[in-house]
Amino acid sequence: MQEYVGVPCTTDPFFLGECCRWDDVREELYWIDVTTGRFFRAKADGPQLDIVRTYDVGGYVTALAPLESRSDGWIVASDQSLSLLDEAGVMHEVARPEERNAPDVRTNDGAADPWGRFWIGSMAFDKAARRGSLYRYHDSTGVELMFGDVTISNGLGWSPDRRTMYYVDSAPGTIHTFDVDEDGDISNKQLFAKFDVEREGAPDGLSVDVNGAIWVAVWGGYEVRAYTAAGEQFARVKVSTAQPSCCAIGGANGTTLYVTTAQEDMDQATLDAEPDAGRLFCADVGVAGLALQPYRPTQREEG
Repeated sequence: MQEYVGVPCTTDPFFLGECCRWDDVREELYWIDVTTGRFFRAKADGPQLDIVRTYDVGGYVTALAPLESRSDGWIVASDQSLSLLDEAGVMHEVARPEERNAPDVRTNDGAADPWGRFWIGSMAFDKAARRGSLYRYHDSTGVELMFGDVTISNGLGWSPDRRTMYYVDSAPGTIHTFDVDEDGDISNKQLFAKFDVEREGAPDGLSVDVNGAIWVAVWGGYEVRAYTAAGEQFARVKVSTAQPSCCAIGGANGTTLYVTTAQEDMDQATLDAEPDAGRLFCADVGVAGLALQPYRPTQREEG
């Protein structure tokens, strides 16, 4: 088992850090603070992080992906909606996948797939069982319900050959795989890993590296775990706080694992015992991550 130790790389804590992404085109690290509605962009070189821009998205901001033309901004999930966010900070709503369940259900983690579509999960604010869903969005098709009956829809990732999708439902502690066809459609759901949530913590956000290994943050587990594509754990990255929430591999050297954490649900005694709760952590894991997939909207002719 390879063992790494993450070190804090921000001084400011975030209440619910999430959606850690490395954009190799902009050469920037992204993350969000869900409950305060903020999205951060930073230059990152190992433990040195320099925030270059903060956007106040408002509401509960839950996931994002850059647009293919980076100057066009990002697709962003917040509350029950999907919006386009431009570089000036202007939001334009494009879809409301969870409108029918407002205000009890909100969006949660999401990611763009290799075909340029944006996948977004959901969960009930009170974490009620089986209230969540997984959707796929593109401006050419609108919102598609992929499946429901999940509780805390979380991490998503695709294998380097694009033939496998990984999907986390945190509440039951499961990571499933799906077969993916040449059009990006999924089938054949299979259990990849099952966590004993009470004893181990729960899988949360994940990242896939260039070798096809899966790095998954373990909420409640003080660590990020790495699994081979065959489902064998081969590494862990320990952090000094209980709630790692998401991870991404990148940075200036290309091999730094960045990890968001959270203070959510921690009482004052726990916060006193874990002063790094809510900060970002990092560790050099010696392998590069897959390039971040962008959302690719339909190209419109100028006229």
